[in-house]
Amino acid sequence: MTSFVAWVGVDSRGPASLYLASDSRISWDTTMAWDYGRKVFATGTGPNVLGYVGDVLFPSLVLGQLTALIDAGALGQTRLLPEDRFAQIRETIKGSFHNLPKSARRSFAVVYGTRTEEGMGCRFHLWLLTWGPKLTWREEKLPIPATSSALWISGSGEAAVREWQSRWDSSSQGRTSRAVFGAFCDAVHSQSDPLTGGAPQLVGIYRKGPAQVFGVVLGGHPHLFGLPLRTVDDDTAQLQWRNHLFERVDSSGQLLKGAQQHHAPRGLAKSAAARSS
Repeated sequence: MTSFVAWVGVDSRGPASLYLASDSRISWDTTMAWDYGRKVFATGTGPNVLGYVGDVLFPSLVLGQLTALIDAGALGQTRLLPEDRFAQIRETIKGSFHNLPKSARRSFAVVYGTRTEEGMGCRFHLWLLTWGPKLTWREEKLPIPATSSALWISGSGEAAVREWQSRWDSSSQGRTSRAVFGAFCDAVHSQSDPLTGGAPQLVGIYRKGPAQVFGVVLGGHPHLFGLPLRTVDDDTAQLQWRNHLFERVDSSGQLLKGAQQHHAPRGLAKSAAARSS
């Protein structure tokens, strides 16, 4: 299964960002796992982020196709209202799934985030599309809150993520993006869910520009979409990097000049994620 969280970052002027984070483990059972599976996606030509939980084969393939179609301009997403963007994605997923052999169908959920307008007048939107053999298709639009907080937590590691989120929220760091991501990293690296593991992976949308892909640095080692990278040229790589405290760092984990330094809440400094850094 997986651990997954979607959240909104809010500053003094209102919602400023939307993020999706996932672990990287793909499991066949509690004894067989692969920690390099991609679970989040972002378009380079517009503000679109997607991710999934549940079944791996169908969602990972169709979301890769969808992001490629959007970036190629084949779907004309930039000219559509957010509801129409989601409808287009929903129908593309449903149409592809209709041709999937019934014996290969497994329950899954897809989350889709986007933004309308740019700057202070922008608005963020988040939808869920789920399929299961009993309930078939369901969709839901999630409200965007006025404070930084998780919008959706799911997967086999949901209980662990919520437990760590409660710890962070009860501290002075609560209700911030670093609290959501820090709690998520702690949950993943606590190994309390045997079906969750590998490096966290992260995508997001700001008030301006297309969606962003973030590299994650753990223990001084850079990772992208769950894959460990041997070397990264920070002068040419078009990437932003975050560590487990959501600090802005370079690919080696060094805090960027002028970046704000964050701290784990008192009592959590020896958390699983903190020990890995």
